Amino acid sequence: MSEAITSPVDVRPLREADLAALERRWPTAGVHAAHAAAHVAGRATYLVAWNGPEPLGVLMVQWAGCVGPRAAAAHPEAVEFNHVQVRESARGRGVGTALLVAAERLAAARGVATAAVGVAEDNPGARRLYERCGYVETGVVDRTAYDWVDDAGGTHHAVELDHLLVKDLRD
Repeated sequence: MSEAITSPVDVRPLREADLAALERRWPTAGVHAAHAAAHVAGRATYLVAWNGPEPLGVLMVQWAGCVGPRAAAAHPEAVEFNHVQVRESARGRGVGTALLVAAERLAAARGVATAAVGVAEDNPGARRLYERCGYVETGVVDRTAYDWVDDAGGTHHAVELDHLLVKDLRD
């Protein structure tokens, strides 16, 4: 079992002053900077969960909607939450839930009625989190290819089948 978080998790949109600290404490070979650029441009909101000065997790709110073509066609009204990542040392401690709740509040405040998340077939932990938070399977599947950086700074290429789950934010 993971150690409990000793102070409240502060989930907030990335601030300009946060980026250097985020990159220093959680190096990702430019991933944070790329997400920050979309955030500054207004295409997305980059949420970061902090425990004091330590970043524990991140989530992108994609205001233009679902990224995958099948997901976008099936749910054009939805906003997508993606690039959800919780540092391995913080998993199982409520960080993912805190990120989702913050994202849902942002979307609902903009009048968005449907939130969507994609979950890879080989990520049952994330699926359990999403389902526990009220997201339901749609039967829509998109193939996604991307690069990601682990906590040690290693870059990996992944191809996955992402199942789309949605939640009605009006409930």
